[in-house]
Amino acid sequence: MSGAVDDVDNSRRAFLRGAFFTREGREGYEQQQQPLGPAPPWHQDRLDLQRCQACAAPCVSACQAQIIKLHPDTHLLARQPYLNFAETGCTFCGDCVIACPMALDKSVKPPRLGRVKLDQQSCLAWNGVFCMSCRSHCDHDALSFDKQRRMQLDENACLACGQCLSVCPNQALGFHLPGVT
Repeated sequence: MSGAVDDVDNSRRAFLRGAFFTREGREGYEQQQQPLGPAPPWHQDRLDLQRCQACAAPCVSACQAQIIKLHPDTHLLARQPYLNFAETGCTFCGDCVIACPMALDKSVKPPRLGRVKLDQQSCLAWNGVFCMSCRSHCDHDALSFDKQRRMQLDENACLACGQCLSVCPNQALGFHLPGVT
């Protein structure tokens, strides 16, 4: 009878008890499907998973702002570059284009990286606290303040460079990628 226990397929049991059947497990799986950030400028809709996985990623070392990162090997988009706005934003310098082995044209205006959104409930300025942390970090005049000193975002002027994201003390500014819910 002990031989029958040894014949049990433990991998199947592990799957059936697996994290995929929990809400946290499903959310983790869904996060592995979503990009961790936007692709670098000029790379939008041009990244090729196979080419990026085989690439030495010169775009990462070429980025002076050091915001280009690679998706981890465990991610669906493993080794594809993305912009991480945790420290600062993109300056649109074009160094990533020059370093990239794909034939990218720096003279073409880069597409909008995504959309910056304001959570008014989290924004200090919208809650009666004097705060203009983000204003001085926007080089595109997309952020302004009304008479009550509440931050206003001009989505038409915003290039979604991410410069304002890391300086917000309450993370009231967020980044939404096109096509990602």
